[in-house]
Amino acid sequence: MSDLLKYNTLIFDCDGVILNSNNIKSKAFYDVALPYGVKAAEELYTYHIKNNGISRYEKFRYFLTNIICKKIESDELEHLLNNFSKKVVSELLLCEITSNLKALRLITKNTKWFVVSGGDQNELEHVFQERQIEYLFDGGIFGSPDDKNKIIKREIQ
Repeated sequence: MSDLLKYNTLIFDCDGVILNSNNIKSKAFYDVALPYGVKAAEELYTYHIKNNGISRYEKFRYFLTNIICKKIESDELEHLLNNFSKKVVSELLLCEITSNLKALRLITKNTKWFVVSGGDQNELEHVFQERQIEYLFDGGIFGSPDDKNKIIKREIQ
């Protein structure tokens, strides 16, 4: 624990680190794709698992063009993204928050905390505010559509 005190900044991922939410997004990908058939839903689920760092925007584009082999139409893509968002947010508002997060914040009170996630930034901000943990992350809460590497490079500068 004392090793953490030597850092000026800590960067946290959200899923599986701050919130116990890894399975939520996996299930949501499957559920949203299910109207296209069980096989298509299973393929998107597998693609999601194998490509964990890729944003939902890219995953649903892949789903439309490579799994169900359709030309991407903005209405359909938007529909998939909206359904996914609704499912994810409703579950993120209920899932477990990592124990001792607030205690760790007290121990590292002189350290700037950031969230850098593959999750949607607006959703993260909303969920963290509703769960009353946004104040812990004084460096900011960042997510897609920007990818993690881009966010970290930008914030370092």
